[in-house]
Amino acid sequence: MDVTDRIWHLGGAAKRSQLVRTAADRRALADGLATGVLRELGAGWLATAGADPAVVAARRLGGTVTCVSAAAFYGLRVMHPPERPHVALPRARGVRQVALPARVHRERWWSAPPDLGLPLAPLDLVLARVLRCLPADLAAVTVDSALTKRLVTTDEVARALTGPGSPAALAALARCRPGSRSGIETLARLALEEAGLQVDPAVTIAGVGEVDLVVEGHVVVECDGFSYHSGRVEYREDRRRDRVLIAKGYLPLRFTYEDVMTDSATVVRAVLEVLGRA
Repeated sequence: MDVTDRIWHLGGAAKRSQLVRTAADRRALADGLATGVLRELGAGWLATAGADPAVVAARRLGGTVTCVSAAAFYGLRVMHPPERPHVALPRARGVRQVALPARVHRERWWSAPPDLGLPLAPLDLVLARVLRCLPADLAAVTVDSALTKRLVTTDEVARALTGPGSPAALAALARCRPGSRSGIETLARLALEEAGLQVDPAVTIAGVGEVDLVVEGHVVVECDGFSYHSGRVEYREDRRRDRVLIAKGYLPLRFTYEDVMTDSATVVRAVLEVLGRA
C-alpha cells in the first residue's frame, strides 16, 4: 500500500509520521505533493486534495465528525450546509490549540474514531447533537430522514439525550416522524401541526400512490420541489393524480418549495380555508 492509498484509508487526512515509513514512501509523498494529489496542512499534517474539511478537522483535533457535518456521510437531509465543520470531543479532554475553523462540541457520551476510515460519530449521537444544535424544525428535517430510512429509532436517539439541553431536544424529537421524502414535507407538516391540525405523512391512496401529507383526513397537501415536478411527464402525472383525488373526495393542494420555505403561514392559511369551506 503506497502513501496515497494509506491516507485514503485514514479518511483523507493523516500525520506525516503515519504515512512515511521508507525511502519509497518519501518519494511517493514528494510526487503526491508535486502533482497536487496531496497537500500540506502544516504541523506535520497532510490531506488529499479533495478531503472533506470536517474529516480534516476531526483528525487534527483527535475527534469525530458530528451534527450536520456528519449527516451527509449518513445520507441524511440538511436544509442548510454548515458554515464550519462540527467536531465532537470528549468532555473531559481539553481542546488542542489548533487554528481550525471548526465548531467543537464537548460530549458526555463519546466514541473514539476508528484508526482507519472516516472518523464519524455514531448516528444516535449525531442526531442527539443535531437536536441540541439546530432549531427544532431544521433538526426535524434531518431526524425525519434518518427515521424514514430506518437507520435509527426514536428510542435510540432519546437514550443519547441526557444532560444540559436534553428536555428541549426530547420535545423536538417527539415531533419527528418517518415518512417525509423531502425537507419541505417535514417543514410543512410541522407548520400544519402547530396550527392544531392532524397530519398524516406518506399516505398511500389507491389509484394515486403515495401522497405527501393528508390533513384532517380530507385535504391532500403535495410539496412540489422544482427538480421533481418540472418535466412534462411529471406535470401530466400530477394533474392525473389530482383528478383521481378529487373523484375520491379529497381536496388536493399543491405548494412549491418557496411557499413552504419563505411563508409557511400561507400554506397553513390555505389549508384552513379549504377545511372551513368543506
